[in-house]
Amino acid sequence: MAKDNASPGSRVIVVGDPGDELMQTTVRLAREREIDAVPCENVYAAVVALAQAAGRHVLVVGQIKELAGENGAFFGIVTAHAACCCCLLDKSSPAGQENLLMALRVGVTILGRAPDVRGVLAEWLAAPGPREARRRARDASHAQRHAWEETCEDLRATEEELSALLG
Repeated sequence: MAKDNASPGSRVIVVGDPGDELMQTTVRLAREREIDAVPCENVYAAVVALAQAAGRHVLVVGQIKELAGENGAFFGIVTAHAACCCCLLDKSSPAGQENLLMALRVGVTILGRAPDVRGVLAEWLAAPGPREARRRARDASHAQRHAWEETCEDLRATEEELSALLG
């Protein structure tokens, strides 16, 4: 398969059991798209992988029961690293509703089944990476500043004209 428009250094971090369908599907899809896939057995290993991927375009994938542990602390870490995250919802888990609410509050994409990760991966690849997002924000900031400076010049000219008329 041809390489997608992923930014250089894009990384998919997959958390869970190596034999899990979600893990295997995600790693296979990432590698087909020539994206670095990092399998992690737990969120602690994923925290290390996130730190190593600082500044890169990152997607974290895992079972909701794995990622929502420790009162959702991992979701905060993912958000702090400006990474995208998606979880497979385990409907049979007794803490499923609480974990679901926690994940939804921080903007995690929820999957109903493992093959759904294909669509999430495609959307993630289409989204700008952190460098591109920062560049767009910087360009918008420059444009706003330029518009403000022009407005200030117009106001100064108007003030000078009023002073001349009144003086």
